[in-house]
Amino acid sequence: MADQAQGLWGRRRRRNVSIRRRLAYLILLVALPISAERIYALLASRDEQISHTYEQLRDIAESAALAQRETIGTAQAVVQTLSRQASALMQDPAGCEQFLRHLNNEAVGIQGALIAGADGRVVCASTRALMGLDLSDRDYVRAAFEKPQPVISHLITARNTGRSVIAIAEAERDPQGDPIGLAAVGVDLQWMSRIAAQSGVEDGVVVCILDGKGTILVRYPVGTDLVGNNFRDHPLIQRVLAGTEGQVKAVGVDGQERYFAFARLAGTELRVLVGRDVSLVISDIDQRILTIFFALLGGVVMLIGLAWYAAEKLVVEPVQQLAVDIGAIGREDVDTISHVRVEEFQPLVAAFDEMNQRLSERTEELRSQNGRLAALARMDGLTGLANRRTFDVQLSEDWVRAGDLRRPLALVMADVDHFKLFNDGRGHLAGDDALRSVARMLSAATAGTSYLAARYGGEEFVVLLPDTDLAGAVEFAEDVRRLVAALGIEHPGVPARRLTASFGAAATVPRFPGSPDTLLAAVDAALYEAKKQGRNRVVAAPDLAAERL
Repeated sequence: MADQAQGLWGRRRRRNVSIRRRLAYLILLVALPISAERIYALLASRDEQISHTYEQLRDIAESAALAQRETIGTAQAVVQTLSRQASALMQDPAGCEQFLRHLNNEAVGIQGALIAGADGRVVCASTRALMGLDLSDRDYVRAAFEKPQPVISHLITARNTGRSVIAIAEAERDPQGDPIGLAAVGVDLQWMSRIAAQSGVEDGVVVCILDGKGTILVRYPVGTDLVGNNFRDHPLIQRVLAGTEGQVKAVGVDGQERYFAFARLAGTELRVLVGRDVSLVISDIDQRILTIFFALLGGVVMLIGLAWYAAEKLVVEPVQQLAVDIGAIGREDVDTISHVRVEEFQPLVAAFDEMNQRLSERTEELRSQNGRLAALARMDGLTGLANRRTFDVQLSEDWVRAGDLRRPLALVMADVDHFKLFNDGRGHLAGDDALRSVARMLSAATAGTSYLAARYGGEEFVVLLPDTDLAGAVEFAEDVRRLVAALGIEHPGVPARRLTASFGAAATVPRFPGSPDTLLAAVDAALYEAKKQGRNRVVAAPDLAAERL
């Protein structure tokens, strides 16, 4: 009987739940959803932080690609200019060598230049060690002889110095299209490295420049054991080479896990790869998640021992207010978190306010830097006119527009007469001042019009004249020619003892299929004829004008 009574009492104890346990269940029922909501909000904040990091990396990659493309574009412009004069330069090797040395010293981003014959053997170069070398076995040389446009090499080893470089080459061709000479320049990897360093200004950001075979050309911060090595079999590099742009979380070639964004330099096989350590992006927020998680767990334990009312007033409401303030900051409704009544949350609030302030400052700095880079990408640094890249883009756009509307399009190209003699007689600083004076005059002449004045290269300038026929282009060129002479710049190396310029003019109504290169070739030929006839004159391109207009 006693055993039966004891068993009945045990069963009743198992069926009856104490008030404290019921309260614990009730608190858990309320606290668990709250805890889950807080954790979900933090995880969402973590995802937002990662997404923001990808956006920052994409912006840096695009800015770096733009800056690096400017360097490549400068080198390509130099190669195109040299290739048009290759055969002429080869006729005077000594003068050619002096010219290339001067070009190598003056051109930004250029490291060495050479002129080779149709057999690939170097005739003249900025460095005598290159003279006579046979480059016909180089892949980029063979490609330059085969293709009508500039060719960019992968990373190669220079035979005279043993240093790693990338080269850009273009062949000069006869009227039948056969190569008669070759011009090539080396791209200054140190200059590209400095540009990469300017792009990776944020803490923990790594910037790499890759060639089309997966070789690291430049890295910031500098990693001597990585630069110059090929990583085409690395999964990250394979992913980058397979696309033109994108983002990925992966282990880098140095074994460090990072978030990456990459972009290809337009018109090349080069790619910019920008990464930031995963730990720097999410360690703080992961720590916050753990902190909040354990805080919530502690709150649940405390709630079990305390009354519901006290827990609601002392813990839940402050946490909810903090979440509201964080959400308001995320929506940019407010700049800082309002006062939180729970003292333990103050360090977290202070840390979040500081992080938000730093992110805002860095975002503003990046926007300002992007604006400056965009302006520099469009402008010639010496004269303040549009640069060659801006001119090429505008010429292509105006060519298409003029062709669609069946409207004329004209070009005027100018070359300062005997400018080398001017530099030799008065010095390069005076030469720079003279070019700036001519540029200011061109700006004034095109002010209030739809014309675009640009520095084409060296002492050459070009003006794009939409909706202008050949007569209008010649009239404009004559006005500018007189204005150049009217500047009254003393030139001790010529009989007239003042600075003058020669002009070529050409116009056409674009037809499709067709290319603006035909117009450029015509105006270049007209300029050459003006110089041949004695300089300080304007010569039109009669054949093109008669055919098109």
